[in-house]
Amino acid sequence: MATYDIPQNTGKVRVAMIGGGKYTVWNGKQGQHEFVIVCRNRKQAEELVALINSKDRPKQVEVS
Repeated sequence: MATYDIPQNTGKVRVAMIGGGKYTVWNGKQGQHEFVIVCRNRKQAEELVALINSKDRPKQVEVS
């Protein structure tokens, strides 16, 4: 399992598809402030988006 640290300034995240048909959780930024988590399927990505966009989001997320 991979553990990701969620920074304070991610903003709103959304589900996006990258090359190869992989679903990701992405904040829409590029460069230094980009935040991306690659997921197995769309369902897992949507669950992470709901968790990260909530007001009481955790500081770390484990993704399998």
